[in-house]
Amino acid sequence: MISAIRSILSSQYFKPISQLTAGSFIAQIITVAISPISTRLYTAEQLGIYTLILTFVSMFGPVICGKYDFAIVAAEDEKEAMELTAGSMLFLIIFLLLVAAGYKIYLPMNPVIIEEIGGFAYLLIVILLLTGLINILTSYNNRHKEYKTIASVNVVRSSAQSIGLIAFGVLKLGSIGLLLSQLLGCFFGLKKQGEHLYKNRLLFRKVCLNDVKNTLIKYKNQPLFSMPAYFINSASYSILNFFISSLYGMEIFGYYSMSYRILGLPLTLISMNVSKVFFQSASTEKIESRGYDKSLRQITLLLVCFSIPMVVILIFLGPYLFELVFGEGWYISGAFVRILAPMYGIRMIVSALTPALIISEKQRLELLIQSLFLISSIGSYVICKFRGFDINSFLILITITYSIIYIFFYAAIYRLSKQMQNKTREGEEK
Repeated sequence: MISAIRSILSSQYFKPISQLTAGSFIAQIITVAISPISTRLYTAEQLGIYTLILTFVSMFGPVICGKYDFAIVAAEDEKEAMELTAGSMLFLIIFLLLVAAGYKIYLPMNPVIIEEIGGFAYLLIVILLLTGLINILTSYNNRHKEYKTIASVNVVRSSAQSIGLIAFGVLKLGSIGLLLSQLLGCFFGLKKQGEHLYKNRLLFRKVCLNDVKNTLIKYKNQPLFSMPAYFINSASYSILNFFISSLYGMEIFGYYSMSYRILGLPLTLISMNVSKVFFQSASTEKIESRGYDKSLRQITLLLVCFSIPMVVILIFLGPYLFELVFGEGWYISGAFVRILAPMYGIRMIVSALTPALIISEKQRLELLIQSLFLISSIGSYVICKFRGFDINSFLILITITYSIIYIFFYAAIYRLSKQMQNKTREGEEK
């Protein structure tokens, strides 16, 4: 075990991961520190409405560029990276118009949102636009291994959002204040992230529409398979917000929203950052050796070392920690965390490794597997609705079914890495 830890610390992946994780850690510490204040400045219903609106960001934000932004990291040269950057921006504008049209239809169907915040609900559109730009710039930073930049802007955004949250809470702006704080955080860091792209602006200006079109066609699997797969994965979690608020009311949903927000911190802190490094290192390994088995093994070991302690702590101490930190009554959120922790532990490992399917050019398989999550969530909703099961039963169903799917997901990734390794060996023998 000691030798394994030494191997991880001395590996080429540890430094970039530590840089990203340090920034995210500080950002998440700020978020955690602010959470007990938010539960005292805002009511559970206000937090619930805010979470429902941000559900659209969770669903559409990661895919609003058609996942072309993700391909920027693995582009063959800088010219192609610029073409993918331009294509991502074009896709962002088109997709944003479609989401805005759908959102306008959705709002009248949910009068509780309009009654609470009125026209401020449309701040969502601006937040989505900024989210898309952040996705593009982050991929460009990742391509050039600017991990310090990615880490620093995470801290800046979290700080700005937290300051806004407190200020708007003191002003008693309710859900409007929560949305304004989110918007404020999105603005900060854009200039810093765009510095490298700005330096290459002459190359960017040389990009012509026909080249962008050809490059988008080359990477057509991104919107055809990776985008719907990622959307389905996001929707499989986001749709739970709608299901829980519908089945058990806004108060229960308010408690759940806090538990799922806290459980999301390790994913943001560790999984997403490790995923960036894994994608870059595995892509490089594939070019050099036509496989990524080494990257997969080392990154998996690293993630397991993070996941197991997290799950154990949340299972045994979750309810008590929530009551202590967030105040009286929030024990309920901790109880929800206790149920969901094992599944989130597995998710943290597998989510970081999903770029392997892009590297293996198996986006169709990703779409199929991700569809299982959505089917599982809908199935759990139907069972609980017609059988009258309580919220705990619903979350237990989600934990069991999602965990099984994630284990199957990892097995598929592992098998693909072995297949590529075997093909490489066969080629060398010939």
